[in-house]
Amino acid sequence: MFAEDKLSSLVETAKSLGIEVRLVDTAGSGKDGGALVRLKGREIIFLDVSAPIADRVETVARALAGRNELEQRYLPPEVRQAIEQASSST
Repeated sequence: MFAEDKLSSLVETAKSLGIEVRLVDTAGSGKDGGALVRLKGREIIFLDVSAPIADRVETVARALAGRNELEQRYLPPEVRQAIEQASSST
């Protein structure tokens, strides 16, 4: 699976769980691929479009890691593996 496809699948999964995903450009800020924040009871993933795609994949995977809602949901093996790896590294 191409990294772009993996990122797209992760983003769609996040959205299906009610997590808002916003694209931002923080070029030169030195930040990783983005961050998950909770704002007024809502979860928002800010994805840095200037970050390498691998960092963005890791950001979304970390945001999804450990969520019980994903246990019974079909996810492509590469996507599930990214989430499981993020879960074990947190």
